[in-house]
Amino acid sequence: MEAFKKYLSNFPLYSAELFDEILPFLSEKYIDEGAHFLREGKVCRNLGFVEEGLLRLYYLTDGKETTTCFCKENTITCSYRSLITQQVSDVAIQAIEPTKLLVLSYESLQKLYTTNPFWQQVGRMAAENEYIVTDCHNRFINDLTATERYVQIMETDEEILQRVPLHYLASYLQIAPETLSRIRKKLSRT
Repeated sequence: MEAFKKYLSNFPLYSAELFDEILPFLSEKYIDEGAHFLREGKVCRNLGFVEEGLLRLYYLTDGKETTTCFCKENTITCSYRSLITQQVSDVAIQAIEPTKLLVLSYESLQKLYTTNPFWQQVGRMAAENEYIVTDCHNRFINDLTATERYVQIMETDEEILQRVPLHYLASYLQIAPETLSRIRKKLSRT
């Protein structure tokens, strides 16, 4: 829980008393590699804080998976659209590695919003961050070539390259695994 406490301490007006306020609402969840935190077609009723491990968000189109995000330690994960609307999710969240989450239910989140403006601020800022991440990924996909996308990941988040299987990375880059192999081979020669 220390990582979550540190995460919350980055928000203005944080205090130790506020952390004590959220403790009764949190539960721990362990997810095996390959298992799902959320399946497509289900309502997202929880958000998770990743304490250990790595997850991916993906959606299906004509049976083909497209990875849109990787969630590693010290990040929040959920299907925001489904969580906010309480309608079925069009994305799934799957563990790439064994993962430990701190879980907060939608109902608990709503209760916290009524106790202190701090929790509303956390919710707003987390949602704003999700918007920024989504917008950046859309620009990443639309504005860069496949090679430029791979190089950008090498430069900004090389750790992901070590932790994510190549077929998920190719899906995230929205290229075929064979294309990713050619890009990696070409770059290793330079």
